[in-house]
Amino acid sequence: MQVEEAERHLNDYLLNGIAAEIFWAEEAYALAETIGQHSQAIHAAGFTSLFGSLQTILSDRQTLAVTKMFDRPNRYPTRSIPATLQFLETHAKLWRVPQWHVLHETLIEAGATSTSVVQLNTVELTHAIVNHYEGTLTQLSPALIGLRQSRDKTIAHNEAIERSALQSPTWGAALSLVAYAKDFVSTIGFGYLSTFFGKGTGDYYLTHDARRTSVELQRLLEAANISG
Repeated sequence: MQVEEAERHLNDYLLNGIAAEIFWAEEAYALAETIGQHSQAIHAAGFTSLFGSLQTILSDRQTLAVTKMFDRPNRYPTRSIPATLQFLETHAKLWRVPQWHVLHETLIEAGATSTSVVQLNTVELTHAIVNHYEGTLTQLSPALIGLRQSRDKTIAHNEAIERSALQSPTWGAALSLVAYAKDFVSTIGFGYLSTFFGKGTGDYYLTHDARRTSVELQRLLEAANISG
């Protein structure tokens, strides 16, 4: 594989894979949040069942989007964070790393010394970045458990299992995973491809786009005099 082809694949993984799922997860959350903010007015207007069902659908949509970002490559290729890390590692000798300082900052913020980081060549830098994100990925296991169980046993399949035996997914767990994915896309995208997604969780520029439908929902509720 040549450098240009590897960069095209990496861009596809980041943009059409992870960033796309971040968008769907954020849009679903923003819509559900707007519904929750007007729950009393919605109930008073007699639309509790409608918007309650919508919130369930949005929760399922967010769960699917988040879990897809963290699926490990198996029998088929997938554009997830673990698959991207595997791709970076496999082709470590190819990367040009135009914005190496971003990767340096990530490692230093994680506890590495600036002296040791600046001595890394591009191959060693990629190995260090992969090790960093694989290590922090293991810390997300508790947040992933409930979401994956919900996806595998109740959303994607209808297993004959007592719901009480499952760990219920939470919006908070999903949000923590989305925040991790934003940081990952921003760091890898800029570091390896000079593609700017923002400076991390608080400045991820596609968040504004993901919230457009929730702004329209807000306007709809106000037009129908169901906002309070």
